[in-house]
Amino acid sequence: MQRPSLSALVLAQDAAGFLPRVLANLRPLADEIIVLDGGSSDSTPEIAASEPKARLFYRFFEGDFAAQKNFGIEQCGADWVLVVDADELLSDTLRAQVPALIRSRRARWYKFPRYWVLADENPLRYIQSPLHYPDYQLRLFRNEPAFRYVPGHPVHQRFPREGRGPGKRLRRGHIIHFAFALAGRADRESRVTRYTQQYSASSATNRIYLYEDYPHRVLPCIEKISEELPA
Repeated sequence: MQRPSLSALVLAQDAAGFLPRVLANLRPLADEIIVLDGGSSDSTPEIAASEPKARLFYRFFEGDFAAQKNFGIEQCGADWVLVVDADELLSDTLRAQVPALIRSRRARWYKFPRYWVLADENPLRYIQSPLHYPDYQLRLFRNEPAFRYVPGHPVHQRFPREGRGPGKRLRRGHIIHFAFALAGRADRESRVTRYTQQYSASSATNRIYLYEDYPHRVLPCIEKISEELPA
C-alpha cells in the first residue's frame, strides 16, 4: 500500500522570528508545507519561499481565523492535513508517531494534548491548570470536505461534529505552544482584548492567555524537541 501523504498548514503573519524553527520542525515529516501569509510586514514571505518543501500563498487576514484556515486547507494537496500555528512545534514523540497514525484505515482525525510553555528554555516547562492542560487540539485529519472550520467562529475555531467519523484523542505526542514565551503580559492582554472584540462569546476562553490570573503550577515537559535549527 502506498504511503499516505501529509500536508502541513501554517498560518503566518509577521512570524519571521520563529517561523524558521517551525519549518525545520515540520520538514522531516511533511510532504509539503503550505504557508499562508496574511499580510506580513517582515521577512515572513521570504523565509517561507526559501523552504524547499513550502508552497507560499497570500490571503489578507481580516481577523477571521476560521475563514483563513479553511482557505489554507483548500490549498493542501495531500491525503492528510496537519495544522500547526506559527508559534508551535511538535514534540519528538508526536513527530515519531504521525507516520503510523496516518496509515490507519479507520481513523479520520486525531486530537493531541498541548503544552503551553512558560519560556523558551532547556528544559521546557509548562503551565499546569485545568484551563491550560491537556488542552486537546484536533489538528491532524483526512483531507476531506467534512474538515472545514465552522463559519462564524473567528477565534478558537472548531470543526462540526457531524461527518467527522471515527477518530482518537491521544495522551502522548504533544504540541508545544510558545505563546507565553514569545509575548509579554502587555502583548497578551492586547490579544485578549482584540479577540474579545472580534467574538465576544469567547471572552472567557480568551483569558487562557493570561495564565498569571489563574491558580497554576509550572512543571517540566515530559516530551522534548530535537530541533533542526537553521544556520
